[in-house]
Amino acid sequence: MNSDRLIVQKYVQRGLTGGQIFRHVKQLRITRNCVYRTISLLRDTGSIQDRPRSGRPRTCRSKERTTRIREKIRRNPARSARKLAIGEHIDNRSMRRILQIDLGLKPYKKRKLHELSEKQTVARLKRCKALLVQHDSDDIRKIVFSDAKLFIVEQKYNRQNDRIYSLSIKDIPENIRTVQRFQNPRSTMVWSAVSYNGKIPLKFVEQGVKINAKHYQNEILTSTLMPNISTLYSDNQWIFQQDSAPAHKAKSTQQWLVESCPDFISSEE
Repeated sequence: MNSDRLIVQKYVQRGLTGGQIFRHVKQLRITRNCVYRTISLLRDTGSIQDRPRSGRPRTCRSKERTTRIREKIRRNPARSARKLAIGEHIDNRSMRRILQIDLGLKPYKKRKLHELSEKQTVARLKRCKALLVQHDSDDIRKIVFSDAKLFIVEQKYNRQNDRIYSLSIKDIPENIRTVQRFQNPRSTMVWSAVSYNGKIPLKFVEQGVKINAKHYQNEILTSTLMPNISTLYSDNQWIFQQDSAPAHKAKSTQQWLVESCPDFISSEE
């Protein structure tokens, strides 16, 4: 709109009348109403800016309150919108407009992190330095990384975001508006190993089977890892890695790795 008014202003400064200006600018899709309104603004105010409007001034999202909220957030960014609204004696929705529209802020959720004790930090640093000394950059392609994951077999449910729209809750079928949960849900354990050269076929552990040192050595290492590792490393130059689960760091398992693997990262490393 301001660009149209600037064009009209140029023709007014040349001394053209409203009709003459419109004939010049109608090809630019500038309306007759815009031409005469711009001429009126120039005659009355000497400017092409809108006249001051007589609307009610803001009382809730005022500049003073926005500045005050910005300072509160600067001091404590973890303040909730509800508590800020209570402190300012305004509606919760208005407070969220101040935070998101006026201040341009976005809410982020806190994340959980695993905290390390001082002893764990020292031990991990020591292990990392030892691994860097023992294995160079070429060894990374030889390492076979392994891990296991327990999957719970049940319907996914998000308490906060899962919603069902209906006129009445009675109109929603029982199997849609409810999510079943069992005290001991079905689950399956999956073991996998991957490396730079490829992956070992997945090993599914039957439900109820306890993975102790004997089961780990017989069913996973002997029956799954060893028959397939030659497809990835025909020269038998590979390094096995595992976590520190009880079955992994058992003395019998460590001895099995010494006898069966060309190299491995022990539980002490």
